[in-house]
Amino acid sequence: MNYKKSKHDKDAKSGLRFLQSLLMILVFLTSSYACGDSETPIDRDFKYIESIEVVSPTATNVKLDNFAHFIELDFEKGLDLSSVTIKVNLPAGVRMVAPTEQTSEYDLTKDASIKVSGNGSSQSYRIKVNLVNVPFNPSADKWGKEDSFGNLPEYISVYKYLQTIANKKVVAYIAVADMNNKTARFKVLGEKKGVATPKKIYDDNSKPAVVLNAGYFWAGSSLGLIIRDGKIISSQEPTYREYNGASTPYYPTQGTFGMNKDRTFSANYAYESKNTLYAYPVLSQNKAGDKPQPLPTKDFPADAKTWAPEEAIGAGPLLIKDGEYKNNWETELFDSISGIGPTVNNPRSAVAYHSSGHVVFFVCEGRNKTPNTPGLTLKEVADLFLDLGCTDAINLDGGGSSCMLINGEETIIPSDNATQRKVANAIALY
Repeated sequence: MNYKKSKHDKDAKSGLRFLQSLLMILVFLTSSYACGDSETPIDRDFKYIESIEVVSPTATNVKLDNFAHFIELDFEKGLDLSSVTIKVNLPAGVRMVAPTEQTSEYDLTKDASIKVSGNGSSQSYRIKVNLVNVPFNPSADKWGKEDSFGNLPEYISVYKYLQTIANKKVVAYIAVADMNNKTARFKVLGEKKGVATPKKIYDDNSKPAVVLNAGYFWAGSSLGLIIRDGKIISSQEPTYREYNGASTPYYPTQGTFGMNKDRTFSANYAYESKNTLYAYPVLSQNKAGDKPQPLPTKDFPADAKTWAPEEAIGAGPLLIKDGEYKNNWETELFDSISGIGPTVNNPRSAVAYHSSGHVVFFVCEGRNKTPNTPGLTLKEVADLFLDLGCTDAINLDGGGSSCMLINGEETIIPSDNATQRKVANAIALY
């Protein structure tokens, strides 16, 4: 059937084409303005932000796009991104709108953006966060794979340090467990009271693949926090220092290392109060000889968060947090009186976490049990962890207590007359 177009049909089509053209013009005009918050067109060639610096924690990659107006940041998995310090470098004629300071803290666990003003308009930059896996891969010229301790589970590896540090000979080992393997286990061993050699602890606890001495003790009793299977076995004891001519209790927030329910690990300034463990972003500012700070609670120090690790050990000082060097030994009261010797050479024990999902046990020999091997300072231990890419670490009891066993065999010569000291607790890998 033939159909003849009428004048009405032609007029309708002409009107439709006019509306389509008008719509295209409106879309073009709308796209020329800045997201509704500007009265002037965006100059796509104008650089509103010169550069972005992530002050802390460390970002593995930073991308700034001044055309599409977004910032892309890559962080290792496992980092706390609730308080990321970012510095915004601006060209002449541009100012910050939100936040108002060029260096500010951002909660990147939520949607975040930066707003600036310049060139007659305001512009927002959305911050995009990528969480990346960084593989644990010790440098072959620094750490040699050690296979002399017998058969180990496939998820545990042992390395020996190959270089000198500050012209010192170093005898140091790390035992590394890939906790992504669901059969790998991390345990805190020991009770509130009682001591035993690491070898006895090894024999009495189903012979773990790795045993490392852990927290501090005195007169046969643990001084720090022990959590096992989510239960508090030992609470932190006060630290006594001279104040106004009398021995006085102090209650420092000290380094604690723990395995969370998701099998990740973290190091925190922590204190257990009324059977609840709190982690603090800033430690209590104690100092020997000064008036003691109040007993830590959910309200002091500020911004406490409850922390419920499955396994945890208290020791200290905390060396690394979210990839940043800390080592506030004086405020944690690991001063010269403590016997830790934070700035001198000593045998050392320590534990760390790598965001790839690996937990790292560390021990080094000292006091020249092997000739010309004086030991390391806390800073040198922290630097080794940072070089390995670890994000969290704490120092453990050192000196004569330092001892790591692999399949029950000593890795270093203990400094107490080459004899294992009896210790109150240990950490282990199965």
